[in-house]
Amino acid sequence: FLNLTTMKKICFMAALAAMTAFASCEKYEDGKLGKHTRVEFATMYPSAKDVEWDYEQGYWVASFETGMRPDVKEHEAWYDASGNWVMTKTDVLLTDVPQNIKDALAADPVYGKAPFEDYDADYVQTPSGEFYRFDILMGGREVYVDVSADGTVTLASFPF
Repeated sequence: FLNLTTMKKICFMAALAAMTAFASCEKYEDGKLGKHTRVEFATMYPSAKDVEWDYEQGYWVASFETGMRPDVKEHEAWYDASGNWVMTKTDVLLTDVPQNIKDALAADPVYGKAPFEDYDADYVQTPSGEFYRFDILMGGREVYVDVSADGTVTLASFPF
């Protein structure tokens, strides 16, 4: 017969195995989060905390945090249906946006004088480059404007 300590270990291992199996089969209304996507995310963001997955507009989106309080940063990493990284958005306060980026936006003849919708912006990284995204108000509606590191100001190419 098994002693009490051995039985506790067996019960613990069985519970751990059941939780692992349940987590690896996490289902969403639009399908199953693929292993390739989970591995790609874990490789890119090994220090991610409080990770939550959603399926939005045909993409798998991991919302997560990095850093320690009070300097925690909030991110969203987007992956296509095949598990390929599409982009990562990081929330930044307007005060933390580099001055050259703010100057480029302020100098733009179309968007430069429009008020900001929020007190933050998104720092967006994609396989093809990086930029800052601002939510501004024009004509009573919200418009997304991107500013690249070289100061190029464009209307957002995608709405998320």
